[in-house]
Amino acid sequence: MPLPLSLMLFALGLYFLLRTHQKLIAQGLLIMSFCFLTIISLSPVAHDLASPLEDQCPPLMQADIAQSFNYILVLGSGGIDNVKLPPTGQMLAIETSRIMEALRLFHANPKAIIVVSESAMGDVHSNAQLLENVALNVGVPKKQIVRLDNTLDTDDEARLMSALIHNKKAVLVTSAIHMKRAMALFSKYGTSPTPSPTNYIAQNSAGKVYAFNYIPSVGNLNTSTIAWHEYLGEFQNMIKSYFQM
Repeated sequence: MPLPLSLMLFALGLYFLLRTHQKLIAQGLLIMSFCFLTIISLSPVAHDLASPLEDQCPPLMQADIAQSFNYILVLGSGGIDNVKLPPTGQMLAIETSRIMEALRLFHANPKAIIVVSESAMGDVHSNAQLLENVALNVGVPKKQIVRLDNTLDTDDEARLMSALIHNKKAVLVTSAIHMKRAMALFSKYGTSPTPSPTNYIAQNSAGKVYAFNYIPSVGNLNTSTIAWHEYLGEFQNMIKSYFQM
């Protein structure tokens, strides 16, 4: 990931600076780490990394969501298993966006089955159970929720969900930046759900863009990191496909 990579370059530069006589190499590594971290923390760079991924699949607008879907597939994204908090307080912002989109689709397709997924990842209860609790709290009948408690990644989710939906009409809910890779994995298992992307992180402002948007920030670094993760995921899938040929 970008931050550990830049810190590794910085640490290596310090090593050459303090423990060797290679001052030129040390200066080059320190400058490289500084410039790399600064550049990927700028709004234009973060936006240009994320927007090509988010623009791959158009969103489902309100007029398009009543399509008699049989299944609403919700990919997991982590949560915090804390009984002192209500279900909505245990979800990450990404997950909140995904379950809200799923509930919007369910409102227009009240006979659909909502499929939630992801394992506990070290917590007591699975992320799928957390998503189920949120859906139950807003009135979704338990008989219309299917939990996949043991999925570890998107490949797992695509494999199990594809086996579940067969030739039924399904809609896939995940973050816009993740949708391209997720759809490719579903295609790998012979299914093609309708994409319903959410949680856009590279939105263009319709108003004035202020100068402070061009100051390096942790928010921009986070956007770049998420995009970086997706590009690495695509590269991983390409390598796996090559060796499975």
